[in-house]
Amino acid sequence: MRLRVHRIPWSTNVERVALAAGHKGLPVEWVDHDPTDRSAIRALSGQDLVPVAEIDGEIVSDSARIVERLEELVREPALYPTGPSHRAGAEIFVEWFNEVWKGPPNAIEAELLKPSPDTALVEALSARLAGWLPTFEALLTETDYLLGDDFTVADVMAFPFLRYGLGSDPDDREPFHQVLVEHMPLGSGFPRLRAWIERCDAHPRA
Repeated sequence: MRLRVHRIPWSTNVERVALAAGHKGLPVEWVDHDPTDRSAIRALSGQDLVPVAEIDGEIVSDSARIVERLEELVREPALYPTGPSHRAGAEIFVEWFNEVWKGPPNAIEAELLKPSPDTALVEALSARLAGWLPTFEALLTETDYLLGDDFTVADVMAFPFLRYGLGSDPDDREPFHQVLVEHMPLGSGFPRLRAWIERCDAHPRA
């Protein structure tokens, strides 16, 4: 398999693909792009967002779809649980994380870009984002990973975002990431979530 992935610096969605490919032992030919010039990405995929993967000539965009496609092509080591009920649970988690959890931080970033941000709205969104931290802590009560004892697609989807609860690299100045750092701090609490972040961070990346 020839796997080329187009990326920009500091992309959380690109890190998802790097984790999935690393888990499966797949080499990736990375193609770097200037974040201010997405013309080549648009020409390739018809849209501006990264990552975009070329898998033996097939063009696949959207990080969740790329990870799912890699799973289809390289079954082992698996990222989706076996069995229909466990597989369905993983798919529900992926959709919830992408469609629900990411809503508040995206909305905070958009609000802060306005000339006069609505501070009450930002505070409400911040409270919702922070309010999910105990849920992740509870998910890790008896297991090492979000859906059990094995590293799965749930961890791949969530880790690149939740890790900002421990801060960010000084060179990472992405506004969205700073929203996560400011509005989702773990502080001295959430020991299981902190340990999970460190555990996931030790996994290989392509």
